[in-house]
Order: sequence, then C-alpha cells, then structure tokens
Amino acid sequence: MPQGALIHDGRGGIWRKFRLDNTRAINAAPWLDALAQRHPVGTCRPCGGHLWPGQPYTVGGRQLYPATCSACNREAVAPGPAPKRKRK
Repeated sequence: MPQGALIHDGRGGIWRKFRLDNTRAINAAPWLDALAQRHPVGTCRPCGGHLWPGQPYTVGGRQLYPATCSACNREAVAPGPAPKRKRK
C-alpha cells in the first residue's frame, strides 16, 4: 500500500488525472484502470489518507464513482459526465 502524504495541506480530493478536462466529472477509463490495478485515485480532504476507487453505478441516468478513504473509512462519490439532453 502506498504511503500517505507526510504533510496534509487540507485540500485533497480526486486527482486531476481522473477528471475530464475543465470539469469536475470523472473520466471513466483511468478510473476503471485504477480500480483494476488497485491504485488510489485521490486524497481524503479531512485526514489526508488515500482514496481507493469503487465500482461505478448509475443513479438517474448519471454514472457515480465511489471512493473510500484508507485511513478514516469515509466515503466520497464523484459524478461522471452529465447525460446528453434530449432535443425536441
């Protein structure tokens, strides 16, 4: 298991390489790759521990990507891209 940050700056969150450009939405390909290889996907905001990815699931037509902190066991959920709007 990778070592946690020695100095926690209080920011944390999902790392940029797992998000789509210029959005807060999760990019599915790197997330699923990290899930398969058992790599962390971010840093816990409260404690600074690593966030480990979970299997994505769908709610209301939108993919949600869960992550669990290895140190404090808090869970976080990040949204995937918004579904396309239907045109009339």
